[in-house]
Amino acid sequence: MTINICDFTLFSKSANYHSTYHLYEDSSLERLDAQDDVLEIHFIEMKKFIQAWHEDKVNPLDDVLVRWLLLLGMVDARKQRVYDEIYKELEELAMKDDRLLEAFTAWEELSQTPETVIAYHSRLKATWDHELSLRHAKEEGIEEGIEESKKETIRNGYENGVDVTTLALLTGYGEEKVKAIIASFA
Repeated sequence: MTINICDFTLFSKSANYHSTYHLYEDSSLERLDAQDDVLEIHFIEMKKFIQAWHEDKVNPLDDVLVRWLLLLGMVDARKQRVYDEIYKELEELAMKDDRLLEAFTAWEELSQTPETVIAYHSRLKATWDHELSLRHAKEEGIEEGIEESKKETIRNGYENGVDVTTLALLTGYGEEKVKAIIASFA
């Protein structure tokens, strides 16, 4: 398989950024038999691809080719520019695609100055810290909800004459803790 990545408009009649071609026999204009037809030529026009991405016509979450093309299209060597909006989207996508994360990390290490590597790692750490704090808050909230539910069970049971031993069995608390919770209601 051959892939040619172009940064100019090669096929002006085609609106697609990705074109695939197969070989045929010149005199008969027939393609090979299906089992022998193993050669494809792919042309990817980066200018059309980047335009389609800006217009939200491609979805990197659903298409692995789009993710990899974003990685390739993130840097415009002729303009000596890194497209920040692509960079930010790739950072998010890399969290969901291990192979893209590995390639993105390698690209980062090879192509960035020490200052930008530090900035990248700082943003990445901030993102991970934020996600971790959200997860922790959610888990803590669930635990607090369970504790409140157990206290409410003890309150309702106590008010309806359920003995301390049964309340301890229902909540998983020891009898001393159940007694302390009952005492806090007074």
